[in-house]
Amino acid sequence: MGCFSFLCKECGQAINSSSFRGERCTLFLLVNGHVVERLAGEYDSYGRVFDEEGNSIKWGPEWSNVCALMFNENKSNGIAAIHEECFSGIVPTERSEDDPDQGWGEFELPPIPFRKG
Repeated sequence: MGCFSFLCKECGQAINSSSFRGERCTLFLLVNGHVVERLAGEYDSYGRVFDEEGNSIKWGPEWSNVCALMFNENKSNGIAAIHEECFSGIVPTERSEDDPDQGWGEFELPPIPFRKG
């Protein structure tokens, strides 16, 4: 699976990740402008976030269905991404724009969360 990269719906800046650690964000899975699921955590570069143990959290729908939403002509379908510090409580109704730099910009790593093991 290739990387997905997003611009934050609020600040317009990239949501960066090294594929091992990432900026904290909330991802909203949209269908016709309605949130059907949300994930929150460090961005993993692959359209998901890491859980507290460093594993990627999978979306409820099959990945092929998420991809179909991302590549749909209707911008009210797909993934909307917002940095944790940018989220004002207003839920997006359109997907995020792609980051032309593929989410590989510089970012300050948050402290490593407590992970079991």
